[in-house]
Amino acid sequence: MCIDKTASIIIKSSNIFTGETLETRSGAVVISGNSIVDVISDEQIPEFTGPSTKVIDAGQRLVMPAFNDAHTHFITVGLNMDTDYTLDVGDCKCEDEVVQKVKAFADAHPHNAWVHCVGWNPDSWDKMPTKASLDKILPDRPCHIGSWDLHTCWANSKALELAGFTDGMESPAGSEICQDENGALTGIVKEDIVNEIRGRSVAGADMNKALGMVCEQALSYGISSVAAMWPNYGLADEQLLRIFKEAESSGNLPIRVHYYPKLEHGLDTARKFEKMAASDFFRFAGVKLVIDGVSEMHTAYLTEPYADDTSTCGELTVKEDELLELISQANSHNYSVRLHAIGNATVKTALNVYEAVEQKYGRKSLPNAIEHIESCCPEDLPRFAQLGVIASMQPIHSVLNVDGYPALLGEKWRPYMWPVASLLEHHAMLAFGTDAPVYDLNPMHGLYAAITRKQPWDGYPKDGFVPEQRISLAQALQAYTYGSAVAESFSERLGTLHAGKLADIVIMDRDLFAAKPEELLEAKPAYTIVGGAILYHNPESGI
Repeated sequence: MCIDKTASIIIKSSNIFTGETLETRSGAVVISGNSIVDVISDEQIPEFTGPSTKVIDAGQRLVMPAFNDAHTHFITVGLNMDTDYTLDVGDCKCEDEVVQKVKAFADAHPHNAWVHCVGWNPDSWDKMPTKASLDKILPDRPCHIGSWDLHTCWANSKALELAGFTDGMESPAGSEICQDENGALTGIVKEDIVNEIRGRSVAGADMNKALGMVCEQALSYGISSVAAMWPNYGLADEQLLRIFKEAESSGNLPIRVHYYPKLEHGLDTARKFEKMAASDFFRFAGVKLVIDGVSEMHTAYLTEPYADDTSTCGELTVKEDELLELISQANSHNYSVRLHAIGNATVKTALNVYEAVEQKYGRKSLPNAIEHIESCCPEDLPRFAQLGVIASMQPIHSVLNVDGYPALLGEKWRPYMWPVASLLEHHAMLAFGTDAPVYDLNPMHGLYAAITRKQPWDGYPKDGFVPEQRISLAQALQAYTYGSAVAESFSERLGTLHAGKLADIVIMDRDLFAAKPEELLEAKPAYTIVGGAILYHNPESGI
């Protein structure tokens, strides 16, 4: 019997990074339908070439698995891109600047029920603003201004009223509804309770438009796959289920979305996603929980007091015994768990609980993960590999606050800030992403930060922030492809260029391994291929 080996696409290159090793090889990637047939030598190409085969000669350009962002709030990125609905105030340096910009936007968009703003950076301001300045320009129209890290918002009185906030009310555990000495609302809200306001603020947005915009951007960056995480900053898990399912059924979901709803007692939402999200393009991948805040707001949980505020260590948003029960429920149902843990005490707690669950149920080989890991106690570094816990990190975060972060935690903790190289040295599995929209989806910025520990916009600091934590380009690429697929329980289908896996491939416009670090920032995909289909082509790439 004659077996038809004719390929639909063959990609030739002298630099193919399969992701299975840290080396590149010469040859060709053979695609048939939606899958990879094999990575072959140049001499074998005629065996797979037929009249209808599309042959792409990439020359010395890098061919590799498509990027897989291991941590996003995906549709929120699209909402932020919709300039008819969302105002970005990230460039504003003071309260008056924001108020002027908000007033102009509100006047230009009179039909928007809410004035929805993002990008506010309270970390760089001398003092926190109040609702009073917003009330002057918007006394009867609700206004929400979200911080760049999505953990804080500034709102006017109308927005607070619609969210049900009143003077003197008690803040829920793990959140803060800020009030002055007389119990009056200031307009500042922190942590999870922010979503009570944001949910109303985004209710009028065009979600299909937002999803279309972010998918198009992702493809232009060479991204074929993302982990979409709860929280959705105002959108309920059930809303996201409907939006993604409708997009998938109408053929408008070109990106693979691995979704993580909130980890809750009873797992009702998770069970619903497990039944309804089970395709190659929209699938339930596990559950997510936020168990501390952010260091800049002193809400990340540390092993000792903050260096710039010795009155607090921060705190967990959920008690350790409850966390143990929640993770036990999830793992016993074979649901992997991903925990937002920024402070070193939170990371320690997460590892302790994962270890206790393993002792209770045995090693189940689930890809439980810890997200962010902005600082870590040295004794906890080897525990990731020992417990099989994935270190899901965002290398771009390591350079967003290079001067302020040591002042927050103290210089003694500098060597353990975003300890990427140390985790690798202790054989941890890394998964890379962006936490978009906290930062742009562009993986080139994260790769640059990972190998230089410098800010991509100005190359600061000259010698890198904690330069001993730099890693190689190959290690970073592997974390951004294979590591992400492992974290998503999808490495049998994605993450490496291997026979039988889905043909999600990016052809870059140059050989990244021959490029200087600064040249990575200029690199772009020439082609993005998802499931064997060419979904993005940059004609300026020359191929």
